[in-house]
Amino acid sequence: MKARVRNNTRGFTLVELITVLVVLAVLAALLIPALTGYIDQAKQKKVIAEARDVWTASQAAMSECYGLYPESFEESCKFSTVINGKRVSHLGRITNGALGALQRNPKDPMEVNTSSRRIARQVLIYLESASKKNPRYDFGIETKRYEPSGQKLNDYLGEHPKANEVAIQIFHTSDGRVVAIDFGKDGYVVTIVAGEEIVCKKNGTFLPSRG
Repeated sequence: MKARVRNNTRGFTLVELITVLVVLAVLAALLIPALTGYIDQAKQKKVIAEARDVWTASQAAMSECYGLYPESFEESCKFSTVINGKRVSHLGRITNGALGALQRNPKDPMEVNTSSRRIARQVLIYLESASKKNPRYDFGIETKRYEPSGQKLNDYLGEHPKANEVAIQIFHTSDGRVVAIDFGKDGYVVTIVAGEEIVCKKNGTFLPSRG
């Protein structure tokens, strides 16, 4: 005669299920902000690293162009900006618009022999973005203002730019030295100023320009 097996298993009660859900909700509330913070930090580090590349490319292009055409720099340095509350004048400026125009048309005739166009062309080459075919960076300015000076990143690129769409602004002296750059990508603006700490801000504002 077979022994009868007693089944002691039972399901969770409603109270137990609610308790588990509450615990999970509390854990999620604690973990999500931390995870978001880690993601933001990773994005910032990546954008800062890319901004350093832009600085290096800009200085390399600047030195090369100044070595060949030093006389063209003086006439192009007619802009000013404000850095740490102080106005810095007699600067040259490479705009996002100039980079975008040359990317779309390498033979663009506007300001063809100026230092700004020569520098912009070399910057594009160093950043592997001289062609619209699979560029590292896209300066997509077709529907935007010519340059992002004094603007917030989202106001310039929009809320949902393409993954490789960027905004760049470069300031330099008449003797071929980079003074400051702005680099906007992935929702952040990195501002690098010679001799200063790097600043990275979410939807940051580009340095103002007058000239």
